[in-house]
Amino acid sequence: MSYFDSKSRTVFSPQVDKLEPFYKILEQYHQAIGGSNLFDDLVETYEYLDFVLREKEEK
Repeated sequence: MSYFDSKSRTVFSPQVDKLEPFYKILEQYHQAIGGSNLFDDLVETYEYLDFVLREKEEK
């Protein structure tokens, strides 16, 4: 499992392959916008989607 450290948090790679492009965008732009409210909102959305999609796959 890969991850990157941003200014305010650690972001882990998704457990659902569909979110890999979203993860790559976060990883690409974390240096520029990491720690901002926008970045935090994007990461929270990404983590929520990963959770929901993983739950759907398990059912």
